[in-house]
Amino acid sequence: MRSDVFSRTMLTVDEISRTYDSDPGHNEQVTALALAFFDALGPLHHYGPDERQILEIASRLHDIGWSRTVIKDHHKISAKMIQQLDIPGLNHEKKLACALIARYHTKALPNSTKQTKFAALSAENRNVVEWLAGIIRVTDAINSSHNSVVKGLRLNIRDDSLTVHLATNGDCWDEIRRVHRKEDLLIKKSGRSIVYQC
Repeated sequence: MRSDVFSRTMLTVDEISRTYDSDPGHNEQVTALALAFFDALGPLHHYGPDERQILEIASRLHDIGWSRTVIKDHHKISAKMIQQLDIPGLNHEKKLACALIARYHTKALPNSTKQTKFAALSAENRNVVEWLAGIIRVTDAINSSHNSVVKGLRLNIRDDSLTVHLATNGDCWDEIRRVHRKEDLLIKKSGRSIVYQC
């Protein structure tokens, strides 16, 4: 994607985020952690700038559904809102991918036999959505307290495991407990167990 188009895309995403996201600090932290994960996992997923931008957009917009609900299903509402928004530089397939990544950041996993929008993607784009949703599920859980306890991370990739070293400004055991509930998709995509260290 050309840099001027990328700039317009991200300016629009920033404006949408400022308009609809009630906790921009959480949004920014999840995005930073997700991009760090993406970069570190490059030897496994082999994706490039286009997929990284999709992850960045989905991360920035994953919680905008809270602007329309205070009870449940904010992830589904976020997905619907993303599909309805005018985001320059995104074709239908990329916008749908962003929406589905936001949709899968919590609760149900992608399933092409039960979810028609996910099934409508090409096999290649379903794989992208699964990888990127796996990443955002973990990074959203790492910042589940919304207190940015985890400031950064680095990964060690081994044949059978990923070790995630978390740079913190305090105790992060609650974050690790929560991330274990949402790491299943990333374990599946990476083919490795995941160990977290504070």
